[in-house]
Amino acid sequence: MSRVNLIEKNSDSELVRQGEDGDFKNLFILDNIRDGVSLGLVQQLGGEQGLAKIFQVDLKRGVEDEEQVITLRNRYGANLPIIKELTPLWKLIVECLGDTMLQILIVAAIVSTILGIIENEGGWYEGLTIFLAIFLIIGITAGNNYAKERQFAKLQSKLDEGHVQVKRGGNIITINNKDIVVGDVLLFQLGDIFNVDGLYLHGSEVKIDESAMTGESDEMQKASVEVCLKDQKGKSPFLMSGTKVNEGTGIMLVLQVGDKTVQNEMKRLGESDNTPTPLQVKLEAVAETIGKVGVVVAILTFIILLVRLFIEYGTNDNLTFWEQFWHIDCLQKILKFFMIGVTIIVVAVPEGLPLAVTITLAFSVNKMKDEQNLVKTLASCEIMGGVNNICSDKTGTLTLNTMQVNTFFCQCVNYKDYQLPQIKNLQKDYLDLLAASNLYNSSAYPKKGINGKFEQIGNKTECALIEFCDMLGYQLSSYRPSDNILRVIPLNSKRKMMTSIVHHNDKIYLFSKGAPEMVLKKCSKFINSNGEEVKLTSQDINNMLQIIEDYASQALRTLGNAYKLLNYHLEYDFDSIPEEYLLNDLTLLNIAGIKDPVRPDVPSAIQQCYRSGIIVRMVTGDNINTAKAIARDCKILGSDNELHEYEAMEGSQFRQLTGGLNKVIKDGVEVQEVKNLLKFQEIAVHLKVLARATPEDKFILATGLKQLDNVIAVTGDGTNDAPALRKADVGFAMGITGTDVCKDAADIILLDDNFRSIITACKWGRNIYNCIRKFIQFQLTVNVVALFMSVLGAAVTKEAPLTSIQMLWVNLIMDTFASLALATEPPSDRLLNRKPYGKRESIVNSIMYRTVIGASIYQILILCFILFIPNSVFDFDESLDEEYEGRPIQRLTMFFQTFVLMQICNSISCRKLDEVSLNPFSGLFNNSLFWLINLIEVGVQYLLILFGDKFAVVCDLTAWQHIFCWIFALGGMIVAIFVRTLPSKWFNGINIFAEEEIEEEKLDETIASKLRRKSSVRIGSVLDDNHENKRSIQKRLSIYKE
Repeated sequence: MSRVNLIEKNSDSELVRQGEDGDFKNLFILDNIRDGVSLGLVQQLGGEQGLAKIFQVDLKRGVEDEEQVITLRNRYGANLPIIKELTPLWKLIVECLGDTMLQILIVAAIVSTILGIIENEGGWYEGLTIFLAIFLIIGITAGNNYAKERQFAKLQSKLDEGHVQVKRGGNIITINNKDIVVGDVLLFQLGDIFNVDGLYLHGSEVKIDESAMTGESDEMQKASVEVCLKDQKGKSPFLMSGTKVNEGTGIMLVLQVGDKTVQNEMKRLGESDNTPTPLQVKLEAVAETIGKVGVVVAILTFIILLVRLFIEYGTNDNLTFWEQFWHIDCLQKILKFFMIGVTIIVVAVPEGLPLAVTITLAFSVNKMKDEQNLVKTLASCEIMGGVNNICSDKTGTLTLNTMQVNTFFCQCVNYKDYQLPQIKNLQKDYLDLLAASNLYNSSAYPKKGINGKFEQIGNKTECALIEFCDMLGYQLSSYRPSDNILRVIPLNSKRKMMTSIVHHNDKIYLFSKGAPEMVLKKCSKFINSNGEEVKLTSQDINNMLQIIEDYASQALRTLGNAYKLLNYHLEYDFDSIPEEYLLNDLTLLNIAGIKDPVRPDVPSAIQQCYRSGIIVRMVTGDNINTAKAIARDCKILGSDNELHEYEAMEGSQFRQLTGGLNKVIKDGVEVQEVKNLLKFQEIAVHLKVLARATPEDKFILATGLKQLDNVIAVTGDGTNDAPALRKADVGFAMGITGTDVCKDAADIILLDDNFRSIITACKWGRNIYNCIRKFIQFQLTVNVVALFMSVLGAAVTKEAPLTSIQMLWVNLIMDTFASLALATEPPSDRLLNRKPYGKRESIVNSIMYRTVIGASIYQILILCFILFIPNSVFDFDESLDEEYEGRPIQRLTMFFQTFVLMQICNSISCRKLDEVSLNPFSGLFNNSLFWLINLIEVGVQYLLILFGDKFAVVCDLTAWQHIFCWIFALGGMIVAIFVRTLPSKWFNGINIFAEEEIEEEKLDETIASKLRRKSSVRIGSVLDDNHENKRSIQKRLSIYKE
């Protein structure tokens, strides 16, 4: 929707007045831009210089000093992102009160309290206690949601951080996005995403993707106001926030920041999506099954208790049935039965199951950030647990990304690293050309520190060459920024070269650099040992290709420089010269071998991947020999020189053999598939290295691997990597070297650009699945035992063994406390010693069924023993029963105490999911929160027993009774160890829970959603509003489809 529908057009004079006052919103109305109104307004304001005058800024020097920065910020506002308003605590409390079952329970408690007061003075105890329990549940749940929402907001603020280069006081400096002010002269390059609105000043062949703002897929070419006034066709000087630089580099004047920008205006109009993660959707299906069983048991329990009551009334010889039925005591009992039924539903319907996912994700995302993984999409954390293929870049991910010139071929001499200073002795004219070629024809801005060392900022290969020139005595500041650069043809994945036309020493030069094979093809001459230009012969070319191959075999990145003297006048329109005409008949200056050492921890990380069932494939733009050498250093390839023909191959061959991509229609949607999938499958079995690869090759690789049912992670740092990152199940962008477009497309940002951080993400992804399974194990056991004993107790003893208040306390233990304790278990390195989770692997597996069945049988037997054993065994005091309306209070108190203690001990046993470790206490001290929660549960339980009295419907227990409660509880842990030794294959045939995916629009129709509250914090990718949540979640939901 264009903003012309939001803001009415004003008269020209009014527009000019607004512009003079610094209000430029009408400049960026889409219809105004298309109709030329915006361009006319800029012209009336005096063009670029007129706007600069309004801000009192010199376009060549930028904003002068900090004082002017403060003045401009105060006048036009700060460049702060729109922050989603956080939900206040009172609203979260109200949200919790929206729980249908809790509402019914509150009403029933009110009626129970009134009837109790009418009947006797102490009759209000139970009603008031239920009130307290309900509000305790609400308070803890709301507080938990409050903390999680603020934690996600803190992570969002981290995502909003970014850096740009601006001119301040004549110097180019790097600042935080939030420090940009109106009037700043800002430098941009390929891959940047604007977060401010501005006016294009000058640059080189800048093309912008404005589809996010305009909906138009065609790129928009940018030109200065002066050029656009002469020829508006297909060009515009206006740069809008939210748009992406697809080609070129340039400089802009910032006109709007913060909430005044086009992008933030759109954000205010849009609504954020709260979409469930795939694991949450799966768990909704599990919760649906449990919920249905719980409702049936609740109704059955209520009916049994009611029938038993009516049978008792019917057999009473003293009063008629109706005399008893209409007595207030009968109404109280029926209401109590009803509350027990409702409470069973509260306990049985696992409202905490999907909530546990959010708690686990919140915990994991925060910890992953500390380990250099900044998560943008919550679902990506879960999916990393199933990743079995990683397609990794080389530079900065597998290597240190600290480039240095290691060898240098020029004037027929091959200089090694220790010989490089000798190059200073070459002819001055040659050195001048060498320096001009590298310093003009680059975009990096490395900074030299006081200690003489450089901080590499920008393209690291360029930084290495700039540092090399500095060693030769030529400083970057003497060459850039400069008006001498007349045209720049930027590097892209197709041409693999960057070219600049420069006015240097009163001559017009063309300087070109890039992949040496490509540069050589454009050359007809080279500089010989005498510093003279001579014709390139086939023998010379073969010699140079051999040098390139030698450099590559040493794992060196190779780069060639060439030049040509152009016979044009300075005033000539160089942009009009066809690229093909310029790039020929060049003279080769040099071939550089640039070293980028492998990160020390990468080889061990790669080997860990193979042990974890993850295949690592390196995708690089380097030539095949360089790629092989680095892959061997990284342990991606073995040391054996004999490789399978498909183990390391070039992108062009890969593309040819697989046939590229083909568009097909599936379910009414156009998708891309690999044409020759059988050949791709044959290649994929062996492929480890893809050299001289283009972003298209990376996209084909990602597409084919997904077609073969793999779960893949892809790393990228360039703008053209965005399609592959979106195609991947999890896309990783480089936080240091990655472009804004790349980061926007990714799911996780590697803050340190380190491959080891991807392994960390895999470990946390597997841990998320583990934590949820631990929680399900625990909750299923509690549910099975509580539901079974409720029905059995009602049928045999004419009342439920656990009262409403006791079951609410159990609900608090099994939902909120357990989700906090079990869902925040830290990962173990042992998680990486097994294969990833399969796409179709059930979340409730045979190992879990074994644990649940074993624990449930033990607990049911123990509780039945307590419930039906003669009083003399545990010396139950029957004299106390009269005070509790004939309820066997000491027996049921011991029942309650044993039940709760068994759940606390069972939570310790449930921390183990396999047979590897039989010791339930191993690793327990790594999770202090688990200990704290369990101590709180034991402490509160004892307070209830000691002081609960009629409020909690309990009485004191003897010391021996307490001891036996603990013996029974700890016995469950011994049984759990024994059960873990049973073969899990005995339980393979059990499949109680249907885990089919529930459609998102039907989630609100489930039993769990209708009977329990639906927390707004419980679901959703709550991090990045800009991250195309719908596309992202649809992609990820497909991973878990059966």
